[in-house]
Amino acid sequence: MDSSADTTIPVLQMQNFYFPALGILLCLLLHLYVYKAFLKGLATSRLFRSFWLVISLMNMVGCILYFIFMRSSIASQALYFLVSLSVGVVFCLFVVTVLYQLCSLGIIFMKVKKSRTKARFYLRRFMGVLALVFVIYAIINGTRYPQVHEISLRIQGLQDELKIVQLSDIHIGGLVESTHVRQIVASSNALEPDFVFLTGDIVDSQLQNVLGAVDELKNLSARYGVYYVLGNHEYFHDAKAIMQKLKSFGFVVLENDASKVRTQSGEIIIVGIRDLVGVREAFAHLDLKPNLKEALSKAKMLSSFLNPHPKSAYKESELKDSQIPIILLSHQPKIIDELNTLAFKQPQLLENLSLILSGHTHGGQIFPFSLLVLLQQPHIKGLFELTLGKSLKTWLYINQGTGYWGPPMRVGTESEITLIRLKS
Repeated sequence: MDSSADTTIPVLQMQNFYFPALGILLCLLLHLYVYKAFLKGLATSRLFRSFWLVISLMNMVGCILYFIFMRSSIASQALYFLVSLSVGVVFCLFVVTVLYQLCSLGIIFMKVKKSRTKARFYLRRFMGVLALVFVIYAIINGTRYPQVHEISLRIQGLQDELKIVQLSDIHIGGLVESTHVRQIVASSNALEPDFVFLTGDIVDSQLQNVLGAVDELKNLSARYGVYYVLGNHEYFHDAKAIMQKLKSFGFVVLENDASKVRTQSGEIIIVGIRDLVGVREAFAHLDLKPNLKEALSKAKMLSSFLNPHPKSAYKESELKDSQIPIILLSHQPKIIDELNTLAFKQPQLLENLSLILSGHTHGGQIFPFSLLVLLQQPHIKGLFELTLGKSLKTWLYINQGTGYWGPPMRVGTESEITLIRLKS
């Protein structure tokens, strides 16, 4: 038996314990802060103070239940919906509380005590209304059906237009069930794409718990096929079983690999890598580490005019590249850091890299959490023109997430299905 597997599986189990524990602790601290700094001040009597205390305690219980239910399937959809909202509500209230305290700093400088008291009274009421509007808007926007975001790009090497649909971060499991997935599939098929690219975090539950919802994906239709790469969440739910299931649908699962496809617009090379989380010790037993250089090297071989032979049969310098455009699928957009390093060391591997498609960030999901995402990722959402190395130009597009993770709430972003039109 592999001893490394014996040691790494407990590490993963510990992570599954520590994440909910830390989540509960964080929610407890947020509730204490919000109540002491904001909600308590809204009360004009002991009765109303008790009311806000009870509301805070009920919401805290909801947060605890959410972190208990998130790794299981014992909760009903309605109950899981309510408890997941609790996490979003306390975050929204935290944002409003911080804003309230910042605004309160100006009141300190008022010389007349009566004016300060009156200003605090109206500020608290205004912030109370703002908190209510913030929460309601977040729920309405978060539960909206994914919107189609269409972009057009010009890349070299194509004869006619290619239509690509990108789906990312559906997070099947929890609140995203069969009906939701069926609607996403129907919308994708209605766009009549040439390719469908699934850029990770598609399944976020143990496979046996969501087989019905996952089976809806097999109805995805694309002229030249459906391509999939791992996201970080699949690693928590037996990534290999998930990949095997998607392969049974006829999907092309790219694991540090490349695939050349002949289309009516000419040839195109699709490269996909495993998620960057695969380098962690907790997932060593899965043997699913990302390898960008390996994947791009395979693309380099596919773009050669030479007949396919073993690599040892010729030198890399002898390869003559065609202008076949390359599309890279990477769940996390911070792969561009590694691409930039590689562009300085081996720029020939990136010469025809035309487009990078990513997800992971959810667009920040609830502003201003998006500002924290920037501490870990180079960009949050949308289209960016990049310069890699000294002069290599390419495009990066970050899907905001076709589903959502955690509370079904969004502020400053929306769920999306991306339609990309590639033109020469």
